[in-house]
This record gives sequence, structure tokens and C-alpha cells, in this order.
Amino acid sequence: MASIPNPTLAAGLEALKQGNYQDAIAHLEGVCEMELDDSIVTEASQSLVQAYPKHGQPEKAIALCQHLREHPDPQIQEWAAKTEAELITKYPVAAKSPTDATGFTPLEDQASSRVNSPLKLSRKPNQTASSSSLLPVPYSPPDIPTLYTPRPRWRNCGRAQHWHSLKSPKMERLWLVAITVAIAFFLLLRLSVELAMETINSILVELPWFQPFQLLYRDPTLALEITIAILFILSPWLMDGLLKQFHGLEPLSLTQLASRHPESAKVIQKVCRKRRLPLPSLKILPTDATVALTYGNLPRTARIVVSQGLLDQLKDDEIANIYAGQLGHIINRDFMLMSLGVLIIQIPYTIYWQIPQWAEKLKELLLVKLPGASKWLSAILLGITGTLASLSYSIYWVLSLPLLWLSRARVYYSDRIAISTTGNPNGLTRALLKIALGISEDIQISGQTSGLLESFDVLLPVGYQQAMVIGSFSPTTPFEDILKWDCTNPYRYWLIINSAHPLLGERLHLPKRYAHFLKLHAELDLPALIPASRNRAEFFSKLSNSYKALPLLQSTLILV
Repeated sequence: MASIPNPTLAAGLEALKQGNYQDAIAHLEGVCEMELDDSIVTEASQSLVQAYPKHGQPEKAIALCQHLREHPDPQIQEWAAKTEAELITKYPVAAKSPTDATGFTPLEDQASSRVNSPLKLSRKPNQTASSSSLLPVPYSPPDIPTLYTPRPRWRNCGRAQHWHSLKSPKMERLWLVAITVAIAFFLLLRLSVELAMETINSILVELPWFQPFQLLYRDPTLALEITIAILFILSPWLMDGLLKQFHGLEPLSLTQLASRHPESAKVIQKVCRKRRLPLPSLKILPTDATVALTYGNLPRTARIVVSQGLLDQLKDDEIANIYAGQLGHIINRDFMLMSLGVLIIQIPYTIYWQIPQWAEKLKELLLVKLPGASKWLSAILLGITGTLASLSYSIYWVLSLPLLWLSRARVYYSDRIAISTTGNPNGLTRALLKIALGISEDIQISGQTSGLLESFDVLLPVGYQQAMVIGSFSPTTPFEDILKWDCTNPYRYWLIINSAHPLLGERLHLPKRYAHFLKLHAELDLPALIPASRNRAEFFSKLSNSYKALPLLQSTLILV
């Protein structure tokens, strides 16, 4: 059946109501493949169960009922079981082999059919004496058991050759998040400045020979607004200088990129031409960590930065997805607020990061200039610098909190643009997983989390904390097993409050569904997502039973 470019649930239900079952099925099937809201997909699936028999396809309805019986909602399970029984009674012939007739096989069956036993011993059948000969039988050594070969980590599933651009999502939610984050960030910043001013004057009052600064008693709001405006205007160049000074930022021309990764260069040109955007300034960081980030204050001043490690460890089609996702941030304009926020939090983070180095240099200078008093002066110096470093990191952490919400929300929109641009959802899946593995490997080799990974975490495609989790598993562990918790644990939403990125397993559900929409085999067979609490009763029930499933979280909440 021909697919519809922009299927909607409303159009499918209206066609079903009017008896136009062919159009209804086309719309509803498109919704099931493309829609991201599980409740809408469930409603479309239930409507398909009603439409298939009317169109002479009862076997598809029966197969779909079998799939809905695995739904996490008990009411949907009960409805599917009841409807399946009615269909089997009404269409006994179609019920004999519904899966063969439709080609539909539940994901669980597919997964189980691919699982091989860990160790297979090749045995010979028991031999019985077929001859009366008593001659000794020549010795034959026992067969060596075949070694277990783990399945490849990468399936390298294909990409679409021809595809329609995906329907643009509604941007109101992202804009609402951005506005809320901007207000919260400014209020926290003003509060931090006021507390710092009050603390400084309080200390000066207690010290002899010092007088408090009268300027610090004034309202800092206007000065703060002017400072923020200046930082916003200068943010691209200030970020360039920061990355060049501490991380070795270098320019990367489009010609250089095209010589090694032609698809990536074509994607940049294609998106900019289609969206009428100026070509962004391309940069590269000489680090083995797999990172990518975008910053700027306007589309014409935007910079897209990737690392040498990302260009070395990812294939061209995967790099193209990353560039398309970074261009998605420019298209959605979320990069402007994120750039300003990250630039501001770099101030306390840089102080926290550099103070220990300054303290060590000053300590060495004291040993040379004042060897007699260096011992007690060094102790005082270390105490002061340690306190300043702790306070600086606390300010950085507090100011980062509002940015986490926008950072989690915006990646879904950029991922959608990446897939719509490249037609390669499986390439995006592999790219995100390889980025996680590359970051984890860099942390393991260096023995620490670099300042780049920590301070720019909210701009990265994958967070360094997620990467360490992915990299801590054995290379033979399937990604589906690693990411299962991200999809099925009902308490998972509580643990991402302090995370800059959504759970990777939940995020990779989007490329999986896009792959199905484009009629492709998905790179990962992830389990169905368990939805969040739908009402207050479910929420309080989950909260009261949290001690059974998540004692660590409950202990944390009690301590807080």
C-alpha cells in the first residue's frame, strides 16, 4: 500500500469513520511508523485492528492484537486479548497463520530467534555395536567444542536511498523550555552575584584595616544585564579564544573536510542551501576524545567544532549525521542561548580548573624566594586556593542546572533534522554509540575527565557520564542489554534530573522508529519504552514502592 507523505491520526480516524478503509490504513500505518508519542501510536494501532478486517485483511488485525498484548498498559492488554478472541472466532481461517500471512513478527520473537547458545558441544550420536567383531576400535580424540563467538557489535544496517523529509515537529515546547531556562538562568546568576557581593563585604567588615566596597551594596541587575549583552555579542570570539588557549582549537576548511569525508561536506552544503543559511565556520580540536559542539550568537557567526578523534573513529556517513545534527541546533536557534550560558559558566569553571595549577606555581616560587617561611605560607596558600576552587565549582554547578533541561530537550529536535537530512537513522545510532565509546576510551587512557569534556558537557552529542557507563561494559555485551534499563526502568526519569542528556537507550528509540518508517532494519532491537506515570495515583504508587526498585535514590532523597 502506498505511503502518505504526512500521515495524521485525525485523518486516519476520519477516513475510518467514512468507510474509506484504504486511506485510513495508509494514514494509521504511517502514524505507527513515524509518531513518537506512544499513546498516539497505541490509538492508531487499535484503529488499525478495526480497519484491517473491513479491508479484507483480518490476519493483520490478529497479528497486531498479538503485538498489543505485550503492551505495558493492562487495559490495552485486556482489550487486545478480547479483540483477538473475537477475530479468531469470526475469521478462523485467518487465525491459523497470521504471522505468515502478514509478514509481521513480534520484536520479541525476532530477538529470541537471533540468540545463540553460548557454547555448543558437537556430539556424535550414540553408536551401537552393529558387528560381532571384537577387534579394538581405533582411538579417536573427542571433538573440540566450538568456541562461542559473540555477535558483532555493529550490524551496519542500511540506509534509505529515496525518502521524504519528515514532518517538522512543533517547536512550541522547545521555545517554552528555552524561555523558562533563560529566566531561571538569569535569576540564578543574579542571586549568585548578590551572594558573592554580600559575602565579600561581610568579610571586609570583619577584617582590620579594610573597608567594605560601597559599590557592592548596590543592585547589580542593570550591570548584570549590560555584561550579559556584551558577552552575547562577543560570545563566538570569546569561545574561540577559550578553546584555542586551553584546548588547541584550529580552523578546518570545507575543502579539507571534503577531501576525507565527502558526504559530510555535501550534507553541510545541502542543509545550508536548503535552509538558506550561511556556511558555518568549521573548527577542529586536536584531541582523541570524540566530541562535537556548536556555538555562536547568530547563524552567520555559528561555529561547528569537531575533534580529530571523531573524524578518525567514525565513518563518513556517521560523521555526516553528526554535522547534520549540529546544523539542526543552528536551524532551531537553540545554540544561541546555550552558547551564552556555556560561556558564562566557563568563568567559574576556568577559575576552578586553573587555581590548582596557579597554586603549584606560586608554591614553587615561595620555595625559591622565601625558603624559611615557605612551609606555613604554602599551607595558607593551599587552604585559600582550595576554598576558592570549591566555591568556583559550586557556582559552576548551580548555574549549569537550568541549562541541563534545554540540553536534554533540544537533542530530540536535532536528531530528527539529522535523520530527515541524511535518510540514515542507523548511521546516527552508530555515531552516537561510537562517540560514547570514544569518550570512554579517552577517559580510561588519560585516567581523568578532561576539562573539555566536563565544562562543555551540555554542548556535546553524548555526555561523558553516559559514555563511561557504556564503556564500562565488556565489548562482547550487546548494546541492547546495556541500554535495556534506559527503556524499561519506571524510575529512570528521576535519575536524569542532574544529567545534560536524555538516557541514551530512550534517545535511540527515535532512530529505531525512523528506520521502521523508512522500511529499514534497525541497528538496535530495543525493548518497548515503559511510559512515565500518566496520573497522580500512578506517581504516588511509584513513589511509595521506590524502596523496592531504587533504594539508592530513596536514601538520597531522605538524606537531602
